[in-house]
Amino acid sequence: MIKITLPDGQIRELSAPQTIQAIATSIAPSLGKTALGGVFANKVCNLDYLITTDGPLEIITDKSPLALSIINYTAGLITAKAITNLYPTAHIAHIAYQDDTFLVDIDVEPHLKESDISAVEAEMTKLINSNVVINTVCGSVAAAKKWYQNNEYLLTKIGDQPTGQQCAYFVDEKLYLPNDYPVIPVKNIKVFKLWSLAGAYWQDDAKNKMLQRITGSAHFSRELFEQLMLAYQERKERDHRKIGKDLEIFTFDQLVGPGLPIWLPNGMALKKVLQEYIRDKEWEYDFIEVDTPVIGTSEMYKISGHWDHYQENMFAPMAQDNEISVLRPMACPHHIAVYNYKQRSYRDLPLRIAEHAILHRYETSGSLTGLERVRMMQLTDSHIFLRHDQLKEEFKRCFKLISEVLATLNISVDYYSLSLRDPVNKEKYYDDDQMWNHAEQMLQEALDDLKIPYVPMIGEAAFYGPKLDVQIKTALNHEITVSTLQFDFLLPQKFKLSYIDSNGAKAMPVMLHRGLIGTYERFIAILLEQSKGVLPFWLAPKQIVLMPVNNQHHLAYAEELHQQFKKLKLRTNIDDRDERLSYKIREAQVAKIPYQIVIGDQECNQKLITYRVYGQEEQITVSFDEFIVLINDQIVNKNRENIFWEKFYFLFFFFFFCLTENCDKLKVEKAWNLELFALI
Repeated sequence: MIKITLPDGQIRELSAPQTIQAIATSIAPSLGKTALGGVFANKVCNLDYLITTDGPLEIITDKSPLALSIINYTAGLITAKAITNLYPTAHIAHIAYQDDTFLVDIDVEPHLKESDISAVEAEMTKLINSNVVINTVCGSVAAAKKWYQNNEYLLTKIGDQPTGQQCAYFVDEKLYLPNDYPVIPVKNIKVFKLWSLAGAYWQDDAKNKMLQRITGSAHFSRELFEQLMLAYQERKERDHRKIGKDLEIFTFDQLVGPGLPIWLPNGMALKKVLQEYIRDKEWEYDFIEVDTPVIGTSEMYKISGHWDHYQENMFAPMAQDNEISVLRPMACPHHIAVYNYKQRSYRDLPLRIAEHAILHRYETSGSLTGLERVRMMQLTDSHIFLRHDQLKEEFKRCFKLISEVLATLNISVDYYSLSLRDPVNKEKYYDDDQMWNHAEQMLQEALDDLKIPYVPMIGEAAFYGPKLDVQIKTALNHEITVSTLQFDFLLPQKFKLSYIDSNGAKAMPVMLHRGLIGTYERFIAILLEQSKGVLPFWLAPKQIVLMPVNNQHHLAYAEELHQQFKKLKLRTNIDDRDERLSYKIREAQVAKIPYQIVIGDQECNQKLITYRVYGQEEQITVSFDEFIVLINDQIVNKNRENIFWEKFYFLFFFFFFCLTENCDKLKVEKAWNLELFALI
């Protein structure tokens, strides 16, 4: 007797093995008609999968979360078939699904062009309308090698397996394709769209041949697909790579090297202001900043354990004069050297060492994604050295800092991940059960005290300790870590760290790794995507653009304002091009500059400012002083709401100055020292 457990807890007993299709029909005839596949024992299976053992079963219908992955994999097979119909010499290298899309990697000469996509879509439509059949075939390794014939890419799937059953999909009795995921009858594909054509290295490795990748989507419902298309377009518009190009934030150059970002002037301004803000917050929270080398000896990383556990992500060692050095992938050992340069006392702890550390990590060419995944990065790094009795409070303090920074920058968090070790994996994690149990217990207690909702992730910890990661989804639907807090009881032990306790004896500190906003590269990618490039005034690379109506009559006042703004360290430029004013305004809107100042006769004669805010059509005319108060408020207070007292002190100082200096415009820079007001 075979016992099948359904999602509602109901148990069905089978007297003999049955397919998922038969079980679905036995539950309800209507379910048998709408079933697309099943999940048996945590494996997604086709309807013809034969169940022979006890286990949990979930029937997949078009309402199930997994339905889109199945229909997209099916559409990927149809795309592959359409391509080989049109281009018989093409080799299909890879077919996969990603959330609500599919991708097909192909090797074809000559390369496809964007204009060829419509022909592929037309051929797909013919195949779907003819209800082309996809069958599953299984056989020996020898048979599989015949199926794939001269396709070197699909032959690698077989590998060196001397025996064992192989399965493939046989499409339209002509083409064999990978049986990597369940498929459904093609009549279920009511609508599809090929989104893009791009390059992709075979197996995402730059050492391999560059192929072409077609990406598309399919759906059961035209109405829902329309919504999907809108969401896709929204994601495309939010992609930081597009925004970064439009706003001239960053670029890459193959001659410089893949994955090595180049910050353009606008990007450097953004990064610099963000760094100043982070440094101010770290000062507020009693961090001390250091600067350590971007390389380290191999011996140091052998002691830390990174050499054994992280070497695949490190650049190749550099050997010279009997010395072996590496570009550092992280700054932990360097900060340990800062701690270790003199004997510490219990009174010195917590010792909060911070660095905006330049790191280098080797990422495969195929995984490089704009600023999201790079090979050179700058991390908002910190290592805090603590006594055991300080662990919980320091963790809470760091979490408060991270929360304040993310709130100020208006970053939406997807969820908090509690990364724990897999106790069975003794190779990936340092083998000390007592240390791990203690570290994980302390971290969970701190999270419980803070009442932070978190998702436990077994096997995601660092090799030296558990961690809390702040997870965010990108416009490409990638899940990435921004901020992180990690307990570490291992590195202090490896480097024999100590402090003199209150009894005069030596004791070992604990380390807390803190990534405030992660790397500037990844964080700015998130910032651009979540803001759609519309940054707050204090953070915008270009804050103000001055637009004289007539250069002959109005340029002089524009230059006067520019110089005054420059003394206040406002990022301003003059658009003195010989273009219509409406064109200049439109260009400023496209560049997402917060304030556009129009200068005509009235402004010049009365020394006024007429401004327009990004995204608004209303033009407002104010005095110079009123405009400075307006923008200073945004610089000082950023996104904070409780600013009453800051405004009070600002206005008090302003009126006091006006009474004593009469607001002499020639001395106006004295009154509007924004850095001074930021301290008030």
